[in-house]
Amino acid sequence: MRKTGLAALTASALGVTLLTQTPAVAVTSPTCADICILGVRAATHPTFDRFVIDLGEGTVPGWTTSVQTTPLYWGEEGSQTQVPIQGDSYLKVTLMPAEAFDVNYQSTYTSPRSQTFAFPSLKGQALVYSFEDSNTFGLALGAHSSYKVFKLTAPNRIVVDVNH
Repeated sequence: MRKTGLAALTASALGVTLLTQTPAVAVTSPTCADICILGVRAATHPTFDRFVIDLGEGTVPGWTTSVQTTPLYWGEEGSQTQVPIQGDSYLKVTLMPAEAFDVNYQSTYTSPRSQTFAFPSLKGQALVYSFEDSNTFGLALGAHSSYKVFKLTAPNRIVVDVNH
């Protein structure tokens, strides 16, 4: 047997590309009693600022909105601890049923609890209330004319567009 002849034949010499298969890593979504809230993100666009609430798998929850000119507070109405985001007005978006904790009481929400933005209309966000299947996000707004809230799927998310 001539091993030297076989050793000289490499994959590149044969014009063959060898693909190695890496074992697939199973990515598991958290399991919540209802849909999980995974995080938030925001961006500015030429005519609007966009705030997105990323959700897990399942039925996209319903939402309610309210606008106020008084500052936001952590927790339920009447709390004495003010949220550290400032705006001319504030938009509250409450998702229900949706959860920020999985069935093992581990947080599924990975974004900062509050953050500020230097966008024309969206000045900050905070997860101001989270209890069982009700979660409220507060958005600090600058001067704005209007907003719209809608859902998108694949992946699931709630979108808030605030016009400049």
